[in-house]
Amino acid sequence: MGENALIVIGLTGKYCAGKNHVASLLEQRNLEVIDVDALGHDALERSKDELTALFGRRIIDSDGTVNRQILGEIVFSDQRSLATLEGTVHPRMVQLCVQQIEQYRAEGRVGVVVNAALLHRMHLDAVCDTVCFVKAPLIVRLARAMQRDQATIQSFFSIARSQRDITIGMVRGSNSVYIMKNWGRTTFIHRQVDEFCATMGL
Repeated sequence: MGENALIVIGLTGKYCAGKNHVASLLEQRNLEVIDVDALGHDALERSKDELTALFGRRIIDSDGTVNRQILGEIVFSDQRSLATLEGTVHPRMVQLCVQQIEQYRAEGRVGVVVNAALLHRMHLDAVCDTVCFVKAPLIVRLARAMQRDQATIQSFFSIARSQRDITIGMVRGSNSVYIMKNWGRTTFIHRQVDEFCATMGL
């Protein structure tokens, strides 16, 4: 890797493992962060007509935007509907993500973090030099989901079932995978981020 080459870091893990917290810590170290979920909001609006044809008018709010909560209730309870949604919006999300990476590369940035729970499913691990996989026990993730998102046990496990393929073994394409354990004190994850950045020369 050249001295001025952009380092692309994939950041993944299951629902409420703490990816966004790790992303914020990496951002404090002058790394750019691409929130792929946020790109999904744009992709949903760009796919609105297709999604309405697939799932019906009930997914559209009175202001004409896609109601992500209703759409989520539909797809997280049915694997076929989830696959249909992902097949519609994921290509647009990947395109937007790759465009952003190339923009940062052209600007001579040091590194960029691709924050995506579905990193492997979207094949974004293939564009990463390294991947950070954030882990936390199921009971910890459930407590976080209930506190942060007011999730019910049922809604949490619906999402958990849809993420069964988010495992360390599924990550492909990157040169290395770093496991970050996020279930202790905040100093514990901070130290792991420091060690990762030191290893990567960031």
